[in-house]
Amino acid sequence: MADERANALGAETSEPTNVVRIDGRNRRPWSVETREVLLKATIAEITERGYEHARLVDIATRVDMTVGAVYNWFANRAELFRAAIDYAFRQQQERNQQVLARPKTQAATGFNTDHWIVMIAALLPRNSDDKGPTEAQRMLLEALRTAWRDDDARESSQRQVADLLVQYESLIQKAMRDGFIDPTLDARLVARIFLAFPVGLSSLTLAGAPDIEPRKFIELFTRLNDALAPR
Repeated sequence: MADERANALGAETSEPTNVVRIDGRNRRPWSVETREVLLKATIAEITERGYEHARLVDIATRVDMTVGAVYNWFANRAELFRAAIDYAFRQQQERNQQVLARPKTQAATGFNTDHWIVMIAALLPRNSDDKGPTEAQRMLLEALRTAWRDDDARESSQRQVADLLVQYESLIQKAMRDGFIDPTLDARLVARIFLAFPVGLSSLTLAGAPDIEPRKFIELFTRLNDALAPR
């Protein structure tokens, strides 16, 4: 009998096996979809109203949730905002990688998928298949804007921009090690320039400036590749 009680107690206190680890907490597998729906609603709210005016109650209303249910996922608005930016960029980068991996894309650019130029392009908040401003573009510019305008969002937004810079810098450093970029250049500076490039274009796009045909960038990137090569 004692053994049976011990076994029963162990069954009650042991960790469930049908869980996934999300945001540092154990979740049921079906809750992953709930998180994505919440993040998409957050992106929609922020891109429409701006971070300063995005309220948890309005985000919750979009997905028929209570604010309490939102707090079950995220401790505060800044944490939710950070996760939404991550989600927007992850989705965009996955789409970019699919576009860049197409044979016709490689033929048009002359670069293989593992070339540093192509890998940098995969980080951009837009690709040639996008017909207008993307969520990633809007969220990136919102993060940059709130980093210096909103005290509550500053730390979160700065961390997001820093994380993105790390991605760029790691690719530049790898290109230097592989002999494609002159290693005497400052990798951090080069990374900032390549991040500033899409930031500026995103700003122009969202301001209504006419788009440039993607094929016109090929010659520019080819020359950048030549210009940055070791002398």
